[in-house]
Amino acid sequence: MEANIMKKVLAITLSLVFVLFAFAGCGSSSSNKDVELAKVLSDVNDNGNLSSMKTISNTKDLQKQFDIDPNTVSDFIAEVSEDGDFPTTVIVTKANDEEGKDKINDKLNSYLNEKLSNAQSYNTDQVSTIEACKVQDNGLYSMLVIAKNHEDIEKIINGYFS
Repeated sequence: MEANIMKKVLAITLSLVFVLFAFAGCGSSSSNKDVELAKVLSDVNDNGNLSSMKTISNTKDLQKQFDIDPNTVSDFIAEVSEDGDFPTTVIVTKANDEEGKDKINDKLNSYLNEKLSNAQSYNTDQVSTIEACKVQDNGLYSMLVIAKNHEDIEKIINGYFS
């Protein structure tokens, strides 16, 4: 009888150990990486082939431009075009937590959809380029790049997370 109890205890213990190891593998090492966003912005400006960009440097302007609640953001970089030719946008945010990241992603998707809608109404030449852009995230970081060379800029930014 004691042998049966020992087998059950051993089976339960092994099951718990297995579950713990399974959950331990769910995390991503890059999601915990702390990225210095000022360096990212400097690199994007040096190598991203962008011009006539306005830097958004405070949370009040961030909220005005993207409707992002400043209480959800612990750090960010953002630039938008000033020339009006194309709605070039580069934004990377670090959220305070997962819930904040989800809210930020919703706001960035709304911003992207607004730019797409404007292009569909006023400048159909831009539609395919804007449609190719998307909100991306990595851990608590969210990113949106709307640019003719968005893939090149995304590679620069993603290089900081690998």
